[in-house]
Amino acid sequence: MLKALNNVAKYAEASSTTVSLSKANGTLTFTVTDGVGFEESGVAHGTGLQGIADRLDASVGEVRVRSAPGRGTTVTGTVPAEGAPP
Repeated sequence: MLKALNNVAKYAEASSTTVSLSKANGTLTFTVTDGVGFEESGVAHGTGLQGIADRLDASVGEVRVRSAPGRGTTVTGTVPAEGAPP
């Protein structure tokens, strides 16, 4: 989630950002929503978004990014909650 917030500060041109955290059914989920959005097909490998995906993958988690110019970006990540079965 910290990397997603760093991306907001660097790129999003956001006037506000919404962050949510939840834990349910053995899964911790975070969502960061912000900014002006971007064309997803124009994002190169090695970007901050790839870093988020790599970190979550190493934790047996997943990330989903939804973005569109003028509509903002939502980054949602999930990881197993500590002590919960995978």
